[in-house]
Amino acid sequence: MAAWGPAAAAPLLRGSRGLPLWHCAHRMFASSQTEGELKVTQVLKEKFPRATVIQVTDISGGCGAMYEIKIESEEFKEKRAVQQHQMVNQALKEEIKDMHGLRIFTSVPKC
Repeated sequence: MAAWGPAAAAPLLRGSRGLPLWHCAHRMFASSQTEGELKVTQVLKEKFPRATVIQVTDISGGCGAMYEIKIESEEFKEKRAVQQHQMVNQALKEEIKDMHGLRIFTSVPKC
């Protein structure tokens, strides 16, 4: 049986994107958007130009493994929630390939 040591533990000390876990924990206290958040936000702005709210949050602590998306758009009018979520998934189909999870909250503007 192999001995347990620092070399064996090294893979366990990294997040899903290969970043050290301290990087992920540090991100929880940062106030600016991560590169991943900015990219996802930009894609959603292009795909949903009439959106009145687009909020993207990396809920994996900055590692880019899981995002929460809140989007409010007229494009969702008269569509069921599952159809709205499918629209978001389709818009982010390339970005989703690198994610472990995605929380989507969609709505139609009240006015």
